[in-house]
Amino acid sequence: MRIPESKIEEIRTAANIVDTISTYVPLKKRGKNYVGLCPFHQEKTPSFTVSDEKQIFHCFGCHAGGNVFKFLMEYKNVSFVEAVEEVAEQAGISIEYEKGYDAEKQDELEIYYDINLQAAKYFSNNLLKNENAEHARNYLTNRNIKPQTQRIFGMGYAMNEWEHFLKHADENKIDTAKAKTLGLLDTRDNGEYYDKFRDRIIFPIFSPNGRVIAFGGRILDASQKTAKYLNSPESIIYSKRKSLYGLYHSKEEIRRLDYAILVEGYMDLIALYQHGIKNVVASSGTSLTEEQVQLLSRFTKNIYVLFDADLAGQKASMRSIEILLKQNFEIKVIDLPKGEDPDSYINKFGKDEFEATLKKAKNFIEYQTQVYKDTGMFDDPAKQTQSIRDIINMIALVADELKRSLLLKTIAKDFGLREKLLESELNTLLRQTANKESRAEAIQTQKAKATETELNGSVKQTQKKEGNFERELIRLLFGGNVDIIETILENISPSEFRNDKYKYLAEIVSEAYNDQVISPAVLIEKVEEEKLRTALRSFLLAGDTISPKWDDFHYNGKIEKDTLEYAQNTVNNFRVQQIDEQIRANNEKIASLQDDEDIKDLMNLNHELNRKKKTLLQREK
Repeated sequence: MRIPESKIEEIRTAANIVDTISTYVPLKKRGKNYVGLCPFHQEKTPSFTVSDEKQIFHCFGCHAGGNVFKFLMEYKNVSFVEAVEEVAEQAGISIEYEKGYDAEKQDELEIYYDINLQAAKYFSNNLLKNENAEHARNYLTNRNIKPQTQRIFGMGYAMNEWEHFLKHADENKIDTAKAKTLGLLDTRDNGEYYDKFRDRIIFPIFSPNGRVIAFGGRILDASQKTAKYLNSPESIIYSKRKSLYGLYHSKEEIRRLDYAILVEGYMDLIALYQHGIKNVVASSGTSLTEEQVQLLSRFTKNIYVLFDADLAGQKASMRSIEILLKQNFEIKVIDLPKGEDPDSYINKFGKDEFEATLKKAKNFIEYQTQVYKDTGMFDDPAKQTQSIRDIINMIALVADELKRSLLLKTIAKDFGLREKLLESELNTLLRQTANKESRAEAIQTQKAKATETELNGSVKQTQKKEGNFERELIRLLFGGNVDIIETILENISPSEFRNDKYKYLAEIVSEAYNDQVISPAVLIEKVEEEKLRTALRSFLLAGDTISPKWDDFHYNGKIEKDTLEYAQNTVNNFRVQQIDEQIRANNEKIASLQDDEDIKDLMNLNHELNRKKKTLLQREK
């Protein structure tokens, strides 16, 4: 499946990146741009910038950036084709796909998605139909997982053979090298392929929009001397830090009820879902991450944490609470009886009892306090002091000042402590946190400034002023104004840029101008090196100001005439700088020459150069 380039350009032109991103990220107008809190990393000061004029976004903190398609790909973890389809739907543009397209030339992401889809069907068919999978079916029956539930989650079985999937891959012309990248195959020392998943229940992991991005495999026999779970490695389509198991199946119920239940494992989630508790997600074998919480925050800001009742489960709960507080979630913790996990509890007691337990869920302070009591932390004054400080540490993560104050009152009452004392402790923590954040923001600012250095390349100190002219020409070339680009390229060849990186960027614009495709979002994507592409976005959006004069005109509608005038002046200054360099070089030669005729020729040349310089300066207004 491929969308013609002409259609992609039509969709890109019709889209407005500010409108698209603002449906997912709150944006505020600041000058010519829009800013907001970055959805790709945790921050309190907005560094996420969206340009309506250039149709690009860039975060000065984590350096994420790109065009409208790139935003959707990163934010929703979807393929390029899916991102284009979503923008097309928003713009009301119908898409006709190219027919007879060679699968070998498919977009790389689509190839990987297709391999995983074929593998998921293969594993599912094994579980449902293969006579040698009877023990797998029996295992799931014993775990009370119904066939209908197995189908809903696409569960499967990896045969207990070394080359069963390999044969399937060969028969279906699946790229074995890419299958290895996805963790479906591995190689022996001699380079021969073999099945990575063997004799395991398979759990496909879906993206939020239903694409198979990875697999988890669970052993059937606990006595097997191997890892209980085997998971797909990270790949171009799968990042475990950004994925939540079950979200595809539960997102609509989460939206409807406006809360989610967080569990640890596949079986926990499936058992709850089968009993009608469908607003549930699982961190699936990894500690909860900021990226997973950001993903979940698109659907709700209310969460119930439900982990195993053992010590490991308690520690996992505490880690998760900290991350959730940082993301401003409302948190409750479900405390199961000792020895129980969500899977065993729902199967023993059913949905009604589970929902009764849900109503008894504790807020994070009550839960943390109970854990400390149960582990004897309050039996010793020194340990009790540290425990209370730990709880205040958690409160310090709460952004809402009123909520923090009410939480402090709760602790003061529970422990018989003066509220002022606790306030003093909290304020100390808040100051320390603010200082850390201030230092972090300073580092981010320094990094943002360093990106311009990345563009400067090998410009020498003696060429600093010329380098500034070259930088300004690049800024203007990537502005997307056809008249400005034409003015620059008609007067200056890309080969005249001394900085190799500027020269390369000018060549990109020159080639695109010949093809009549000069949108800034398109031009930036033509830069092959990711590091340079990031530096260019930062450079173009940092301040996004040409000059005070330019800004004065920008807001009263006289953009075209006066930016064109500014571009011509910049071209003239560039030429003047070249002339000054040539005159300097000629004067150095004159000082070393003995022949009067040679000296006279160079002096005449300097006279002509000064005449050209004067003409250029007179053009400037």
